[in-house]
Amino acid sequence: MGKKCETTANCAEVDSCVRADQSHMRTFVILSSDCAGKGDDELGRNIVANFIRTLKEMGDDLWRLALLNGGVKLAVEGSEVLSELQELAGEGVDILVCGRCLETFKLRDKKRVGEVTNMLDIVTSMQVAEKVISIT
Repeated sequence: MGKKCETTANCAEVDSCVRADQSHMRTFVILSSDCAGKGDDELGRNIVANFIRTLKEMGDDLWRLALLNGGVKLAVEGSEVLSELQELAGEGVDILVCGRCLETFKLRDKKRVGEVTNMLDIVTSMQVAEKVISIT
């Protein structure tokens, strides 16, 4: 990961950061829950935690991570993966946290990583990304 993406003249128009160095793919990951799949919720939470811990293996390709619905629980105090998310943010990954979702779960004051955002920012990120990965 390492460096934060540099803006170009075009990025002001789409309110999004576009890498000046095109040697890396802009990958946008969307997590809409703190629990993956159906069946065993404990297993699902472990899958998401391991997924987040493994995201760093994407290197500089990982551009943005959006947390929606129950996924916002990952960005709050007490989260099992808070330190991993903070590390990703420190390495230049933009973490977008759904504001309405935080409000719905009454977690806005407990958010410890990422930028509170809205659906327009998320949709714009999807348009600009070269690859979108969604985990539900």
